[in-house]
Amino acid sequence: GTAMAEVRDRWRRRLDDLVGKVRGWVEPEHWVTKPYPKKMRDIDGTVFEVPSLFIQKGPTRLLLDPIAYDAPGTEGVVDLYLMPTYDDTASLYLVDGRWQIHYIFPDQPAVAGIQQPEVMELSGKTINRVLDEIVAHAVPSV
Repeated sequence: GTAMAEVRDRWRRRLDDLVGKVRGWVEPEHWVTKPYPKKMRDIDGTVFEVPSLFIQKGPTRLLLDPIAYDAPGTEGVVDLYLMPTYDDTASLYLVDGRWQIHYIFPDQPAVAGIQQPEVMELSGKTINRVLDEIVAHAVPSV
């Protein structure tokens, strides 16, 4: 009980920090953001809230969506979805206390017929690079 609550609290703090950083990186690039509380259910049935983030520029809308804090090989996973289709366009993984962003750039060559995501340290430069690529290749909803 107490150990799980500590893990949830640490996950929530990490997400608060992530959402704050992403907002600080993308808003100067003319993205509009809006935090949104997401309810999650833990393995013991406890319902808790974590922050997610809507990100929009013109007609292109995305959702930075926390998925799990207990994914194999990571300390957490957050997906970046293109809305309204919820196409998984990028994923953020917390590894050794640092966020990485995984994204398959559309012009990236395939290896053995399979495109592999580029793995980058999450920063203002990398999140804006990924968002610009999504905008350039997205078919926005009308």
